[in-house]
Amino acid sequence: MNMLLLYFLIYTFFRSISNGLDRLSGTSFSMILSLTVIGIGVVAAWHTRHVRIHKRLFVLLICMSVFFAACVLSFVINGFGAGKIIDQYAAWYEMFRYVYLIMFVTLLSALYRHPNFCPSVHRVYVLLLFVISAVGLGQYLTGHAELVTQYDKFERVAGLSSHPVPYSLEIVLTFFVCELSRRKMRLPIQHFHIAVYLLFLVALVLSASRTGVALLGVTLTVYLFVQRPALLPVFAAAFAILLWISPFGELFSDLSTVPEYIIRGEYAVWDWRTAPTSVHWRIHHWYYLSTLGLERAWIGYGPGQVGFYSPFSLLAHSQFVEIFFESGVVGLITFAMFWFSLPLAAMSDGRRLVSSYGKRSAEIGVLHLWLAMFAGVTLVASFDASFDRETVAFSHLIVSMFVVLAQPEAVTERDSGSRYSYISMTAGSRIEASASRGTI
Repeated sequence: MNMLLLYFLIYTFFRSISNGLDRLSGTSFSMILSLTVIGIGVVAAWHTRHVRIHKRLFVLLICMSVFFAACVLSFVINGFGAGKIIDQYAAWYEMFRYVYLIMFVTLLSALYRHPNFCPSVHRVYVLLLFVISAVGLGQYLTGHAELVTQYDKFERVAGLSSHPVPYSLEIVLTFFVCELSRRKMRLPIQHFHIAVYLLFLVALVLSASRTGVALLGVTLTVYLFVQRPALLPVFAAAFAILLWISPFGELFSDLSTVPEYIIRGEYAVWDWRTAPTSVHWRIHHWYYLSTLGLERAWIGYGPGQVGFYSPFSLLAHSQFVEIFFESGVVGLITFAMFWFSLPLAAMSDGRRLVSSYGKRSAEIGVLHLWLAMFAGVTLVASFDASFDRETVAFSHLIVSMFVVLAQPEAVTERDSGSRYSYISMTAGSRIEASASRGTI
């Protein structure tokens, strides 16, 4: 089990920087790493074959498998019956990613109760946040920021990702994994945390991505609304002022106007090249793809095909529109089941937390923060880059869910001088006793 945990930590770090390495050197490092997860996931399943996993994790795996089956069905019908698959490689790659996610969940299901899980995740993610944020800052300082789209008003950095938007998603989710694991272990915030978090904020601003800012803002707003309602007006006012005086003020101000074509409902005749912002372009794109998708409403046009049917050769920029177009109503329903089984799994021990620690406990606070983050991710995925395609960011979301599930007693006492040494060995013995009863 220690070797599985070591593999997971090494994989997490290198997979988060592999996209940049592949782009710079022309290698397939990301694909190789993802392939290893499938093999290691099989090993993890074998190691835990006699151990009963939590029923909600089992439901999550079943929902993921059913959605994958819906994608395979769409591929078979469209590829061998209707002839609607334009790119076979894109279809196979899409299904491969879903197999990867299933095995990634399987791997973490075998690890999240390991005594070193939370401390190790915290160390790796703090280091990862520092590295990817520093790369973004380095790009800006060395003049490698650039205008990415026709709608950009500022030069942007993409870090080690392929685009500023996935980059912003990755650093925001990495930040939240750092915070969730820190709060889970009840660690006081240290100077190195503050330094890394400030660097993260600088990198987020330099990415000039409304997506990342929206995810961060929505998450903190929902969390404060639940935890500290009295602070919400102050936070909202401060956040609005910061946005207004920052470069994002101009980016978000474009959304205050609604084009006349939307008011008149003339989506089909509208010239997308006249869109004042990318948000208005998205509205036309969603209308076009949804209308076309209704022609094959039940099974869609096949996994990975949305970009080839788009008149702009782009993704749908909405997770649920894209799933509907590619796998129809069947795929959309099964994907929704999978998507919302994530918070159900995260809340597996909600009743125990309330009864054991009380509603104001640190454990409940961690769960509330994760649920707020999930709400933010769901909102962002509905209006921006399809989140299920962002493999690295999606992996971070899954890791964060297992950080919530990892119980405090799963962290045993460390060296006496370590900042991870707050849990007693008595608590550690309880997890060993629980494991011996055959429950994960």
